[in-house]
Amino acid sequence: MKQPSNSGLRKMWFATFLMAALMSFAQIKVTGLVIDEQQEPVIGATVTVKGTSTAAATDFDGNFTITVPSEKSTLVISYVGCLTAEVSADSPELKSGIVMKQDAELLDEVLVIGYGSVKKSDATGSVTAIKPDDLNRGSRVSVQDALVGKIAGVNVVS
Repeated sequence: MKQPSNSGLRKMWFATFLMAALMSFAQIKVTGLVIDEQQEPVIGATVTVKGTSTAAATDFDGNFTITVPSEKSTLVISYVGCLTAEVSADSPELKSGIVMKQDAELLDEVLVIGYGSVKKSDATGSVTAIKPDDLNRGSRVSVQDALVGKIAGVNVVS
């Protein structure tokens, strides 16, 4: 008796594995430019592929290179003090420059004190500022010497 041929089944499995291997290597390298509203390069902006952990950072000239799974992938660009931008991996905006717009929301006034920071409206004590010109008068050996006698009610102790 003749046994059934497995060559057709083998060819099908080979084709399946070949397609899977090609699809896993079918990633596209995308390059782009990130600039601010004054057309200056944004250094250190984070560029991620939406829905993945793939990320890159912009260099000194605002350029980046990242590998994406397909041309339909979405890139998410973020930078401190700017609104997050999203562009398609095949967008012409990548070459001309993705413009990062400043975040319009202003922070509340923040007062930095010697051991922390609080909102200016939440400060419960007296707040005084010394101008740099006041500190430069006379010869001073240390910062403590420069502060002595400049603010009423303050005792400077080394």
